Amino acid sequence: MLAPETCPSAIFDVTTTAHASVVTATGEVDLAVTAHLETLLRQEIRLAPPALVFDASAVTFCSARVLTILIDTAVEAAASGVPFAVAGRCRALLRPITVLRLEHLLPVHWSTGEALAWLSLTRA
Repeated sequence: MLAPETCPSAIFDVTTTAHASVVTATGEVDLAVTAHLETLLRQEIRLAPPALVFDASAVTFCSARVLTILIDTAVEAAASGVPFAVAGRCRALLRPITVLRLEHLLPVHWSTGEALAWLSLTRA
């Protein structure tokens, strides 16, 4: 596990195991940190982990830009052959996904474990 990376309004932590890389966000994921989040997710895709999960369970605010980043990440991960999922059914993330009807593009799982289980089924 790498040391958490602190930004003005959010903390990002990347955990890598033999099964997956998990990018965890804590706090307010606002415009001040979205470029950093995008860079972290792209770096992980380039490393070609067996799976990639973005865990938003501790997110208290989510800017609209995050949705674009997650959709772009899903597309880039699919093109690179890296299974990708979003975990953490927090209101800050679910509300805009539901309002914009993006559930089919960004299904959000209850936990990282559930996301990894879903990813293992999609690879089978």
